[in-house]
Amino acid sequence: MSSEGPSIWRIRRDEPDYPSSLLDLEDPPHELLGCGGEGVVRGLELDHLVTIVGSRRASAYGLWVAEDLGRTLAAAGLTVVSGLARGIDAAAHRGALAGGGTTVAVLAGGPDVVYPAQERALYHDILRTGAVVSEAPPGRKPESWSFPVRNRIMAALGAMTVVVEGAQPSGSLITADAALKLGRAVGAVPGPITSRVSEGTNDLIATGAVPVRGAQDVLDHLLGVGAGSARRAGPPLEPELARVVELVERDAGTCDAVATASGVSPGDAAVALARLELLGYVRTDAAGRYERTTLIAPQGAEDEAA
Repeated sequence: MSSEGPSIWRIRRDEPDYPSSLLDLEDPPHELLGCGGEGVVRGLELDHLVTIVGSRRASAYGLWVAEDLGRTLAAAGLTVVSGLARGIDAAAHRGALAGGGTTVAVLAGGPDVVYPAQERALYHDILRTGAVVSEAPPGRKPESWSFPVRNRIMAALGAMTVVVEGAQPSGSLITADAALKLGRAVGAVPGPITSRVSEGTNDLIATGAVPVRGAQDVLDHLLGVGAGSARRAGPPLEPELARVVELVERDAGTCDAVATASGVSPGDAAVALARLELLGYVRTDAAGRYERTTLIAPQGAEDEAA
């Protein structure tokens, strides 16, 4: 990559490797311009792509869900498509990269124009193993009208569009509507009925969208039940740590709560929770409470803790 910026390639609509799923659009892009892995985009297979979108003003819960979905689906072999926007989009891309998989960002401006500028590091991370694409010419900055136009490309690329969080109205719901018009599957992550950014997802579920409780729901819908697994096993756990995991699952979200429920000192509870966070079994939310991740313990540890 030169100091002048990434090189740009083109895939024209009449070329055999043009992503065939885009031809389902009434107005497919005449050409895709891209940076990064050209081979990633040529001949993309619809059945192995999932689009993840959501609010720019995402909650901590939404960001965690988006990153976990991106990581787990990418690790399962799916390519994650999103729009590089702040919030849910960026979290999904980061998750896919963390999962060692492939992610494609669809931009509203030229493929060499990083927007938003705050995600410049993520943009370059994507270029290393994935790709950034657009139908806009190089150097063009995005305008307000170009985002909904861009969204139709994201909807067409994915066999399923998953909305993690989205207010009413929002660009995420525009993408979901475009996916439905194309006959694509739409999934939505349920959220609190008191949350504005969950209004859109809860409404989608009420009108027939696939409820997405985790990556396994996406894999089951796209690949068939049992055809793919999103369950990731972590390192073995000592019986004492396995017991603390069980207590966190039962809503013991603080050191004091774990200490009271397990009969250990608050200091020992804090050490156990810190170890579990390092191992990936628990995380802290925005309020500082501990909660379970989707990582599962090896079967032997589960049996000992039962």
